[in-house]
Amino acid sequence: VSTQSTGTKVSYATVAKCMTACEKATTCKGCSYVSAKKKYYQATTKVFYLGEGDDKAYTKGGKAVVSNGHIWETKTSGTKFTGDYLDATTHTTLDAALLACSKKTGCTGVTKTATKKFRTGKKSTVEEKTGMQAYLKGSGVVTYKLYTWTIINGMLLASQQKTKYTTYKKAMIACVKATKCKGVNKMADKKYYTANSAHLTASSGKLCYLKGEDYTPYFTYDSTVWYYNEGYKTTGDIGFGTTSFTTRNAAMYKCARNPICNSVHYTSKKYHLRTGKKVTDKESDNAWVYGKSTVVWTKVYLPISTGLWQPRPGYKLKTVIGKTTYTTLPAATKACVAKSSCKGVHYVTKTKKYHICSTGTPIKTTGYIAYPRKYPCDGSCKAVAKAKVVTIDMKYCFKVTSIEVSNKHKCCSKNTGNVVIKVGTKTCATATMAGKTSALLVDCASGAVGKSITMTYANIGDISIDEVNLTVEGSDSC
Repeated sequence: VSTQSTGTKVSYATVAKCMTACEKATTCKGCSYVSAKKKYYQATTKVFYLGEGDDKAYTKGGKAVVSNGHIWETKTSGTKFTGDYLDATTHTTLDAALLACSKKTGCTGVTKTATKKFRTGKKSTVEEKTGMQAYLKGSGVVTYKLYTWTIINGMLLASQQKTKYTTYKKAMIACVKATKCKGVNKMADKKYYTANSAHLTASSGKLCYLKGEDYTPYFTYDSTVWYYNEGYKTTGDIGFGTTSFTTRNAAMYKCARNPICNSVHYTSKKYHLRTGKKVTDKESDNAWVYGKSTVVWTKVYLPISTGLWQPRPGYKLKTVIGKTTYTTLPAATKACVAKSSCKGVHYVTKTKKYHICSTGTPIKTTGYIAYPRKYPCDGSCKAVAKAKVVTIDMKYCFKVTSIEVSNKHKCCSKNTGNVVIKVGTKTCATATMAGKTSALLVDCASGAVGKSITMTYANIGDISIDEVNLTVEGSDSC
């Protein structure tokens, strides 16, 4: 119920609009909400005075980080916590330091003392120190249903409603759906109630969760930013490859390397790749929406329609074949595989259409995603002999179904004995040479996947392979 002196007559309908304007104004010290007018105003001082009803004050400070159950205010660069540190531990990441601080009642915040060095503080004031950065521990906070909920101990929100809930999350779900709801009260019997007023009254042994601003928690994993949406789902099937995983990190790794994957959706104990970014309510489900990424696309390959393709966002392929367009990547790659002159596919972001192309060299162009097709050994496989082992380096990951090697059918090797043929580490087949062999043709065992083929001869003798023919399918299992 406190407010600040308003220094401008310009009003704002929401606190977010007021704060945005305040951030741009050097004289602005914060925003005040005047409940009588239901408007927000910029304030030119940080002096507080007692307001009326649901009046509120928002003081302008540094940037803030929401982490490990607290709001952490970023103090001005070149600051550290006053005096000695809380303990002798040096943490290597900010997240680790914030987590440690959140678990200690005597911790007031974290100071970044140097690159990859963070220390916890024990005083509530900061002092100047060049090259350092202080993070001040603030209010306890919960992030749920795309909002922040500030925890206020020993206080209750007015206008409590009658319906009771067994968990704070169920109460918050109801609060988000009710336009008048300002937060949630936790009573002594550990039941939760929504409240329609932000006016606070003291109540020992109880607490409230004051509904704050829109907020989506996020973190970085595998060079990619992910926005976490608890209690939500996303939709849209990828349509090819492995799209369901038992761990979140495995799903995120694959999603970050698939241009049409925009989210990971957890449901029924599995993590699924999804094309959609829009989240919708689904209790017990969770969704992680793809943000910015620094994944290196030149090292990424996707198996689709038996072929292997390298996605290149921001590139296109030259020479479109025909006028037919395709609405899905699987349909376009299937058409490309069926046409011998096709070397790849590209997607036009403006028209949302795929085209098949007769060239496979990506050209840097905004508004496209190129998918040049990759072939074993880049189309020219050679067999290299060392001792009794002949190796064929395919360069990329393939499932091999058959192998034919020969001396261009010049008869004949006089070798006898077995030849053990492997794809990667899995045995594809074991062939027997009878002394008059011009070529070997074998069908591989199911699941023979790898980037190289090895043939180990009992007696390599006069073997000199100069022709290799492979039947393969693209794979992501290497």
